[in-house]
Amino acid sequence: MNYPLLKNQLPETIKKVWIKTSVITFVLSLLFGGIVVGALMYFESLTTMWQLIAGSYFSVILLIFLLNFFLISYRYTYFRYEITGKEVVFQKGFIFRSITYVPFSRIQHIETEQGPLLRQENLMELIIHTAATNHHIAGLSIEEAQMIRHNLLLKVEELSEDGN
Repeated sequence: MNYPLLKNQLPETIKKVWIKTSVITFVLSLLFGGIVVGALMYFESLTTMWQLIAGSYFSVILLIFLLNFFLISYRYTYFRYEITGKEVVFQKGFIFRSITYVPFSRIQHIETEQGPLLRQENLMELIIHTAATNHHIAGLSIEEAQMIRHNLLLKVEELSEDGN
């Protein structure tokens, strides 16, 4: 089945956040591996087995970084969302694609978050909580995140008033 793309896409600046996140994760992973290898060398325990393990570790870290880095444009293309008259729709995945529908009646509360990397790019994350799970839209502009949150709260409130 060929999924149609939903209409709302994240701002282009989310790519910068994803690149920074990938680089920071890569550097921290290298630092951790370097500390372990340094400790093994210090205690003169860097045997051939540990050298193979360290080589494998650094190879996997490099492979994961390169995959994350080069697949950012695909991730950007296929992560979308839409708000219809009855539900919030999330689309994600470029290899294994999925579309999740969250009816307004299932929404329990909505929150916004902004970490340091999102704050640098003037972006915000919207988190929609249901009884079963949380749904994230990371990378919305601050104004858009607040507007969506406000509109969703109004729709949820309307539904709860109609149910009483």
